[in-house]
Amino acid sequence: MAEFDPCHKASRLSVPTRWNGSPLPSKPPLVIIAHGGGGLGMLENNLATALRKHDIATLVFDAYQLNGFYQGYPFWGSQATNESRQRMIYKAALGAYEWALKQSDKIDTRAIFLQGVSNGAAVVANLASVVSPEHVRAVIPEGLPGMGIGLPDTVAVPVRLVFGKLDNYGGKHQEDWMWQRQESCRVNRLPSPEIPMGNAQQCNGRQNPADMTEKPIDWMQRLKTQGADIDVWFYDDAAHGIFQGPIDRKMLTYGTDNTTFSWTGSNPSAKEKMLADLVKLIQSSRP
Repeated sequence: MAEFDPCHKASRLSVPTRWNGSPLPSKPPLVIIAHGGGGLGMLENNLATALRKHDIATLVFDAYQLNGFYQGYPFWGSQATNESRQRMIYKAALGAYEWALKQSDKIDTRAIFLQGVSNGAAVVANLASVVSPEHVRAVIPEGLPGMGIGLPDTVAVPVRLVFGKLDNYGGKHQEDWMWQRQESCRVNRLPSPEIPMGNAQQCNGRQNPADMTEKPIDWMQRLKTQGADIDVWFYDDAAHGIFQGPIDRKMLTYGTDNTTFSWTGSNPSAKEKMLADLVKLIQSSRP
């Protein structure tokens, strides 16, 4: 898999400036955004634009394009497993974080935040186990799935899960909510060595394949009981990918007979509330 390349056309660090183009009085915090299973798109760009209006720098990338794949959402949304997508995104996101640590001339490297949506949420949840708390102040996984590379046994930094209360993306019925979702352990692969130790170690196609994956909300509660700084934010009038656009109550069909509920987007009030919560978290967490 390809390393993160800051010079690739699919990688973009955006640092806000004053209205006249001059630098801000102090170096801004940075949010690294890990895209979902479909690749870098409208959702991630919408969120990045909104954050920059609050003087927050953003770093986005497309892990698939970094690896030379340009098939677009229709392919990645239906022809690749969660695990394979997440491994590519993980390597790129880890590289983006390591590169960002060297950009102290542009950003406040003591105020880095990681945000990810869907498959990207699983990635940043795992990165929360390996990043330095001296640099990363919080991790925000949005629409977190429990399958693929799994979820880590420990986290080193604060974590705030985000779910729209209408998030049934990939669900078998209308109220198959993402935070309560379980699948057969067969959907997981034994994680590769670069992935932190987590629940997929004992729940994959080889280990306990007949068992079920851990619910994301149960994972959160397990770590919270162990003393982790972890919590969840729920949003009314929001589905999967709050910054995707207006709520779209669509169904998706894979193959000939695998139809799932896949509601996405949110009402403007949910976007405004989530943005306000993110900005408050970022501002209150800066050193």
